[in-house]
Amino acid sequence: MRATAEQVAAVVGGTVVGDGSAVLTGAEVDSRRLEAGDLFVALTGAHKDGHEFVEQALDEASAALVCSDFELANLPTDRALIQTRDPLSSYHALASYERDSKSWTIVALTGSVGKTTTKDFLAHLLAGRFTTGASQGNRNSTLGLPAQLLRQTEDIEVFVAEAGMSLPGELHQLGAILKPNILLYTRIAAAHTEFFADIEAVARAKAELLGYLQPSGTLVINADDPHQESFHVPHVTTVRYGSPTSALRLEKIRNRGLLGSVFDLVIEDDREEVTLSVPGLHQAENYLSAAAAAWVLGVPAVELAERGRGLQAAPRRGQVHRTRDDVTVVDDSYNSSPLAVKRLLELLAATPGRRVAVLGDMYELGDRSRSAHCQVGQQAAEVCDVLVAVGTGDAASLATAAIEAGMPTTAVVHTQDAHSAALELQDRLLPNDIVLVKGSRGVGLDRTVDALLEGEVS
Repeated sequence: MRATAEQVAAVVGGTVVGDGSAVLTGAEVDSRRLEAGDLFVALTGAHKDGHEFVEQALDEASAALVCSDFELANLPTDRALIQTRDPLSSYHALASYERDSKSWTIVALTGSVGKTTTKDFLAHLLAGRFTTGASQGNRNSTLGLPAQLLRQTEDIEVFVAEAGMSLPGELHQLGAILKPNILLYTRIAAAHTEFFADIEAVARAKAELLGYLQPSGTLVINADDPHQESFHVPHVTTVRYGSPTSALRLEKIRNRGLLGSVFDLVIEDDREEVTLSVPGLHQAENYLSAAAAAWVLGVPAVELAERGRGLQAAPRRGQVHRTRDDVTVVDDSYNSSPLAVKRLLELLAATPGRRVAVLGDMYELGDRSRSAHCQVGQQAAEVCDVLVAVGTGDAASLATAAIEAGMPTTAVVHTQDAHSAALELQDRLLPNDIVLVKGSRGVGLDRTVDALLEGEVS
């Protein structure tokens, strides 16, 4: 985005107070993320009101989008307030206007697992042919994703947008902004189900994006996922990947444990061997998802294979580290869900050595939280030599289920927090151990990983 405060006000139907010529080059709802030239969007939340931070935000931001009745006594001479009836709706309208005014190809992707990794993989696969922008981290919400869109540079050709949700209706909001040319689905599974009755309700909410796919667009779906069988958009091209009969699929898969995997990427009549250094067969599926969308944009199989060799795990999403004590740590501490943990435990099972799992609470599972944690505990008992369950929620049920499934009580421990987990590991780890660390973001197991890598726990 590059516009003056006056131009933004015209787009959102607002009124400017102050310097209407102030130039805006981005937008942000979080005052801690502001950069010079930003528009600070003051939103009223459940716990905090962004209007309280406007004066401080204008030290960095060029303007603030505020409610119509908000005034600031000491507005700097080179700053502006854009007053509007509903800052959130105006923020979304601005992002939608930005999208409509650009000739970018928009690739929107959603699903329950692998979204952020697939988004990063896709941006890498496309970068060899296109000037590519992408949403950063997991800023995939109705608050974070518009900010990412508004921060893109003018010269990009493709924008890869990860679209997430916590509630029904949120993907309607993002779809109306993105209006994607390509819509890609990763696997739909039981993750973040707190506000949904069942997995079918999750699938229906994910399908909200279908109505916003452009008439000349392409729908890319996982043919190995039964929840996507009914996904259909009239008058668009549908590309299926993942099943043995799909146009795009993986064959001759060889799992190399922590070294990654080797497989054949098959696209119609083309076949290319791919060596993927990111560990886990679930990462091979993420690669295939990304490759399918890249192929739609014209990237051939041979190039997808070549660029696939350079893929790396994103921070806290499957990174493999070696400590000074010769312990291998698989850091997947960024987030967690039942299917994601299952896949990582399968990876651990395929890796030789003494296996240690550090598993934190899985949040936003609602009524099925306890049963989901118990299932993970049962699987951990089949795989692990040592289990550390972490958290104040259903992590205790996870630990109990592992013991009931036959794991020795001396090999299972439940701790309340990440620091206590690090202390337990300090006493239990041996050279050449393999340690898998995974939990929901709020558990903070990244601190456990850092303590292991630094070799200091106090």
